[in-house]
Amino acid sequence: MRLRLGEHEIDCTHHTAVMAILNISDDSPVAHSRVGVAGALDRARALAGEGAEIIDVGANSTLTGSRDLGVQEEIDRVAPVVEAIVGAGLPVSVDTWKAPVARAAAEAGAHILNDVSGFTDDAMVAVAAEFGLPGIVMHMRGKPKHHREVSQRYDDVGADVRAFLVARAADLRARGVEAWLDPGFEFGKTLDDNVRLYEDLPKLVATGQPVLISASRKYFLAELIGGERSQQVEGLTEATMTFNALAGLAGVHVVRVHDVHACAIALRLVDSLRRMRAEHATGG
Repeated sequence: MRLRLGEHEIDCTHHTAVMAILNISDDSPVAHSRVGVAGALDRARALAGEGAEIIDVGANSTLTGSRDLGVQEEIDRVAPVVEAIVGAGLPVSVDTWKAPVARAAAEAGAHILNDVSGFTDDAMVAVAAEFGLPGIVMHMRGKPKHHREVSQRYDDVGADVRAFLVARAADLRARGVEAWLDPGFEFGKTLDDNVRLYEDLPKLVATGQPVLISASRKYFLAELIGGERSQQVEGLTEATMTFNALAGLAGVHVVRVHDVHACAIALRLVDSLRRMRAEHATGG
């Protein structure tokens, strides 16, 4: 599969691309991912040097209880950063669920819109269609910062999430927007739900849509290695690296991460194994 981002193309045949998280926020729970507007371009270049193929710019944390930026404040943080990074020749994603912010980012040259609310706002879909941008559709019940306030019970979490994403992709396709699918690890999911979502990744990949996961430093990884639900758990970087490598083996096309260098190295190994497996399967 080849992913088109404006003038950029990423070949994901036996390859999982790294999307780097660049937070222009004050309260992201991952402190080392935060940067101010003035330092954002240098950080983006450094992340690209570590192996990032896409830079995901966001200013509004989804952490429950975090401050909700006003639209203009979010635009003032995001738009100049997008313009600078695009000007440096790097593919840029914008992490927002607000249509006016998405429009400002698109006008600044963004290549893809990343909406944690699943493009359920018609205005967001309209911006993506107008500017010809693909959209990353994430599964989440409820609203950003408030998703734990609604029912999160599933009959079959893998099948339920997959059905939602496929339906949203079909709707967006009908409106001229290519959809990437993100199952929404941690968003209103229990530890068992997250594990089941991981097990369902091959079926999600088999839908034929680009699949992105964002599990970097999520609390369920801390739980899985025997720690508390905390960003301070020892080994969380290594757990993130391992989980993303496993996702790569499952065929995921893009992983969105804070710790680019470690994950990029792990995925080089995974890519090599996938290529060799394909060659062996065809008698190469």
